[in-house]
Amino acid sequence: MYYRQYYVSPIGRLSLVAGEEVLYGIWLKGQNHFQSGFKEEELADTSNPILEVTKKWLQAYFKGENPSPDDLPLAERGTAFQQRVWLALSEIPMGQIRTYGQIGKAISCRSAQAVGTAVSKNPWLILIPCHRVLPSSGHLGNYAAGEYAKRFLLRLEGLRFAKP
Repeated sequence: MYYRQYYVSPIGRLSLVAGEEVLYGIWLKGQNHFQSGFKEEELADTSNPILEVTKKWLQAYFKGENPSPDDLPLAERGTAFQQRVWLALSEIPMGQIRTYGQIGKAISCRSAQAVGTAVSKNPWLILIPCHRVLPSSGHLGNYAAGEYAKRFLLRLEGLRFAKP
């Protein structure tokens, strides 16, 4: 059984999906790859302990705190390559950024495009900080949840970017 709860955040309505023991994802309503891998009829709109801990984590994050993602048990998802990329993302400290090229170098992948594709399919929005990855040009770049959300999250973490 999969449980879903919505969390109203400053960037919009987040869908949180969990099982009995793990968190499967956090998605912004309308983002690319929204609730990827789940059908509506599989989701029970009710809470469970994993979702309650996730909501507390999000509350702390949006207050500007730096809660540890290690507090949340994540489901094993994605390909081996995606998992390597997502692990590299999880190691980016709050308030810092990396480029797709730097992530690629860290995981021994020469294709920034392949890294970007894996980043865009990250199912744990905010928790695994894909918003902290920018193109080497220094521009804000794309974000599965949209430019407003990426800009908001980076500002919350103390980073500022001028409009292009």
